[in-house]
Amino acid sequence: MDQGEYVVIYNPTGQEIDISGFILTDLEGELEIPGGTILDLESNYRIELPADGIQLSNSGDEVILLDNALHMVDCVIYGRSEYEGEGWQGSMLGSASEERIFRRFYLDKDTDTAYEWLPLKEYYRGQSDFIPSLKSFSGEVTVFVSPDCSLEILQKEIRSASILRVNVYLFESQDIEREVVDLLSRGGTVNILVEGSPVGGISDTGVKILKHIIEKGGEVRFSNDSLYRLNHAKYALIDSDTIIIGSENWNSGGYPPDGSIGNRGWGVVIRDREIFHDMSSIFEHDWAHGIKISPGDLPQGSKSDSDEPDNRDGHEVFESKNINGEFTASMIIGPDNSLHYETIIETINSAEKTLYIEQAYIRRDWGNDENPYLQSAINAAMQGVEVKVLLDSMWYNTNEENDNDELCNYLNDLALQENLDLEARLVKRDGITKIHNKGVIVDGQRVLISSINWNKHSPTYNREIGIIIENPELAAYYTEVFLYDWNLGRIETESSKTIINSLILAVMVLLGASMIYLIRQWLGKSRK
Repeated sequence: MDQGEYVVIYNPTGQEIDISGFILTDLEGELEIPGGTILDLESNYRIELPADGIQLSNSGDEVILLDNALHMVDCVIYGRSEYEGEGWQGSMLGSASEERIFRRFYLDKDTDTAYEWLPLKEYYRGQSDFIPSLKSFSGEVTVFVSPDCSLEILQKEIRSASILRVNVYLFESQDIEREVVDLLSRGGTVNILVEGSPVGGISDTGVKILKHIIEKGGEVRFSNDSLYRLNHAKYALIDSDTIIIGSENWNSGGYPPDGSIGNRGWGVVIRDREIFHDMSSIFEHDWAHGIKISPGDLPQGSKSDSDEPDNRDGHEVFESKNINGEFTASMIIGPDNSLHYETIIETINSAEKTLYIEQAYIRRDWGNDENPYLQSAINAAMQGVEVKVLLDSMWYNTNEENDNDELCNYLNDLALQENLDLEARLVKRDGITKIHNKGVIVDGQRVLISSINWNKHSPTYNREIGIIIENPELAAYYTEVFLYDWNLGRIETESSKTIINSLILAVMVLLGASMIYLIRQWLGKSRK
């Protein structure tokens, strides 16, 4: 039992509810709600714990609400509780921990299971709770990909800016730094929110860049790691209506100089005031919780800088494209709504014809749970959808037991066993350092562009940003890039080797049978 625990009873109905005499219990203690307690519509009643013998255990417990006739109203069961009574079926929610909140998300459903509590979603006190609505807009959207044209687009947008607000995991590009410093020299405003403790630490170049921006009048803050494990977002807000969202960090891999190799990633520039307003609210929340940094506060660079990128001359280059038309867009904010059934999971579930997935890596299992994104993709294949999964083979295919090669083997074996139109490939491409993308294309209509990796950590604990956009011309652009990567290079996995070996064996058997037949025919003629 931790100090500061509480239970909230909420009235989601459109009318008053008299909860006088209702009983709250953990099956060890009981608290009776005082007479005259009326819950107005959409109001709540808060009970501070411990109280009347109710003292919840972090390892597992029951929170049960009974009406004044002792009938079950609602309950939640979590952790290692062995409860098997009325009001709850199936698996429990996870264990409690400091600052964690269990909260019913779907108020209009009551399945007596973990479903409406979003079992994979973990709420923590102090985190944001943004759930932007679906937006429809008309106008111009710019689509681009890394490494081909990403730096060109970002430079162009910053050069026309007066106000630049950025939230990015890594800022290590000197090319982008020059544009930011030039903006400051023009009297512009620059706010940079960056992860202060990235994996491996901030590079020497990263420290120098942040110091230079501060010295030139920009403001830099480190994200608050008490709210999110990592600030893994990758977006920028420009002036009052322009948003740049992508999968790539601000380094030479994500935004390489012209003609240099880099990561495969997707990005988009959107000009819409309503979407900008949503994104601005998210930025201001995180900025307000950030830690202001002066040059003296910056750490010493803790990792060496990467080598200069190689030249990619002779390889296909995809230019950016301006698309004018009608769009619908849904913001994905991790961890706020990244695990809601209506966002990424629903988008994958909506596939009827094709589902193309390009990811840096995919983890099959999330601890004791299935990966819901991956399972939705498999379910789509089970429903007859053509599913292609493209994974990196350069950085995320090492010798561990849960890497991309094992994931490909699993999916390709499953496709063979179940006769599914499902294939997974590891791709190594000339001109591409690694696949760092986190994208999905559904039915040639909807595209997910995001910073969200398909492991449990990313959508559950990190600050992540993505967007699902519906527009056929936009989807066609990313589909062309995806299929180019898909067809250009391929690394054999054990499954593909097994299939090839089976085909070789089948051919050998066929040739052997043919030879036997011909020998018999020849012998027969000789005897005649």
